[in-house]
Amino acid sequence: MQNRFRVEMYDEVKSNDLTIYSEQGVDKEYLTELIYSNISRFDGNIKAYVYDTLKKKKTTGAFVPMEITQSIKKQIGLPTALLLDSI
Repeated sequence: MQNRFRVEMYDEVKSNDLTIYSEQGVDKEYLTELIYSNISRFDGNIKAYVYDTLKKKKTTGAFVPMEITQSIKKQIGLPTALLLDSI
């Protein structure tokens, strides 16, 4: 079945929502990888879950607190800031 699984990630700001569709199942590890690869799009607490459209229920969920989100965003921005200072 095409696009059987829907991965939804969101934070407190409704315009930052992200939905990804998948034909294969999404486990906890892959969901975490998706969150961290898209973390620059979010501010605050991040909530994510996988919805199985065939069974019509949530299968996997994850939560990333605001402190971790801000910490990672600082680390992502730090190398760019250092690079710009050296020019």
